[in-house]
Amino acid sequence: MKIIAAIIGAYLIYILERFLYWRFWKHNLEVTITLSDQNAVEGDQLILYETVRNQKLLPIPVLKVKFVTSRYLSFLDLRDTEVTDRTYRNDLISVMMYQKLTRSLPFLCTRRGFYTVDKLVLVCSGLLLDTELVTEQDLNVSLYVYPKTIDYSKIEIPFRSMLGTVLTKRFINEDPFEFKNIREYQIYDTMNKINWKASAKTGSLMVNVYDHTASQQVKILLNFEPETLLRYEELEEESIRLAATFAERFIGQGIPTSVYTNGRDCITGELLKVPAGSGSNHLRTINETLARIDTSLPIPIFTVSLCDELNNISSDDYILLISSYQRRDLVEQLLRLSKDKVDFFWIVPVNKEVKLVVSEELKSHVLSWEIGGAA
Repeated sequence: MKIIAAIIGAYLIYILERFLYWRFWKHNLEVTITLSDQNAVEGDQLILYETVRNQKLLPIPVLKVKFVTSRYLSFLDLRDTEVTDRTYRNDLISVMMYQKLTRSLPFLCTRRGFYTVDKLVLVCSGLLLDTELVTEQDLNVSLYVYPKTIDYSKIEIPFRSMLGTVLTKRFINEDPFEFKNIREYQIYDTMNKINWKASAKTGSLMVNVYDHTASQQVKILLNFEPETLLRYEELEEESIRLAATFAERFIGQGIPTSVYTNGRDCITGELLKVPAGSGSNHLRTINETLARIDTSLPIPIFTVSLCDELNNISSDDYILLISSYQRRDLVEQLLRLSKDKVDFFWIVPVNKEVKLVVSEELKSHVLSWEIGGAA
């Protein structure tokens, strides 16, 4: 009789345990994921924090915390981690009643990009570990990994050349809408500068003096069309690093800088562009834009997708083109810019398969760039 009572008692406890966990395991259980920073640069190490709060009397002997993120976020501790096309984490945590636990998971940002953790899957096992209860939780965790900039010593010569041209243009060109003062007429002044009202008052010819142009800018044009049938990711990534580096340098000199590309946004799928601006906030916008380029999406023809930009370039603008693509349609656009007296410079990222082939007319405007430095 005692054996039967014990069996019945054990069965009732088992039923009660299953009911309690089925009914209350999610109650006052909070699981969050946070990052040590929202922005990073290629090669940086950050920390992902998993925090579990169990604010009830019911312990959770085994809790599996599962989430998926990019394989380019490389966790240093590979236990409970599976890396294929993405990184799959499956962390086991035991949390008692009214306990808070935080796990720190260091990881490396191995490539620029925009990364998210959108969902958590929580799997709970009861005291007897004989069943699993599952729930999903939406998250809003995101990380911008900016492209790494290139060592200044490797770009110093071409940058100084470009900067000299830009600064020279700044002091040559005047903005007719930026009035500065009035001075006496000189023989090299044009008639349209004469201020007739001031001349009548003084009895001698006076001319208006204007400040330097405010519309001048550097336009960085970033082309991802492949030169061959094959895509070379290392050339695409190096092109992005070059764009980030030169944008940082020009903005650091107070020069308005814009970025136009036929690369697509990893979120919207639209072509990306950043109009001209300056300052640290503008540089951050450029870095975020470059981080969000997804070169695996279809790349439209550069001269078609940026037709308006290429046709509306002012002689006040300085053009920096970064493109491994060197075919005739692009070359003809550059020859037209040269004919229109637009200053430009073309950087061609190359590797063992993609070589520099350039016409004589453009040689003085072109730099061959191998990964790690100029060729």
